[in-house]
Amino acid sequence: MEPSEFDQREILLERIGALVERDGLLTLTLETAAAAAEIDLFELQEYFDSKEDLIVELIARNRIRLREKFVSARRDRGTKNADLPRLMWEFYLETASDSRLFFEAYGLALHDKRYGEFMLGINDWLGLLTDTLKARGVTAERANALATITMAVYRGAMLDYCATGERARVNAAMELWFKAELWLENT
Repeated sequence: MEPSEFDQREILLERIGALVERDGLLTLTLETAAAAAEIDLFELQEYFDSKEDLIVELIARNRIRLREKFVSARRDRGTKNADLPRLMWEFYLETASDSRLFFEAYGLALHDKRYGEFMLGINDWLGLLTDTLKARGVTAERANALATITMAVYRGAMLDYCATGERARVNAAMELWFKAELWLENT
């Protein structure tokens, strides 16, 4: 039985996603994507009109996959709201291979509005922290500001880790951040 068009598209995205995870977005072309997907270029173009369309789909797929993995990890660990920032950091480390795509997509989104799907992913994480803080009685304005600074620290630490590979040093810095994170206790 032939896979449906949706299933075939998922298979293609899975194969091309593995290429992007290994080599990054900068070297991606429709030709390299077709080779990774084990189809010819013309067949690939039946699914994706351009490299940009393909990247947008890869970003959207990655966003959904990471969100589902995080929700599952949170449920499996029974994480309480107060433990959420640490769980998020641990999750970032566990999914570090996705961070290169994150930072490459971030750069693309800064210059090209076609990658707006990526910005929605940022709002997912920001919203999760903001909602957690509001549930603890923090005003919406303050919760949004605290979530924003927390996400900025996470992104900076992950960029440092991705650039240097120095997990122990970056993790030690994050441990200091968690100890200094007074807003979790004194919101």
